Amino acid sequence: MTLDAAYDVDDPCPPMPAPGEVVADLPTLKRNLGAKTSTDDANLTVALSAATEWVYERAMECEWCHPDVQLAILLLAARLYQRRKTPEGVAGFGTETYIARFVSDDPDVARLLTRHLDMRNVGIG
Repeated sequence: MTLDAAYDVDDPCPPMPAPGEVVADLPTLKRNLGAKTSTDDANLTVALSAATEWVYERAMECEWCHPDVQLAILLLAARLYQRRKTPEGVAGFGTETYIARFVSDDPDVARLLTRHLDMRNVGIG
């Protein structure tokens, strides 16, 4: 999928994907997280913006509208949103003393982006 010919390179937001495809926007993120109110819209918007910027810095421009790239943005945004509850990167679950540590990289996001990376922008090590 290629970007629309009318895309302005000075505009940081590319055109949205075609209808029926995965779209990384606030309503889709809220639906994926099960958010029914607008209480956390500000936090969700910050997470979505950060995830979008992070992914677009790494993916080829011509791939930004690809469903894999859009889904990677949604997964990363959800992860960043949930991360606000765990500032030390550690989360406890339930009444038991089960503790989980968040890893720095999400393997699902990495797999989704593998075919779409712009190797000119990906650093070494």
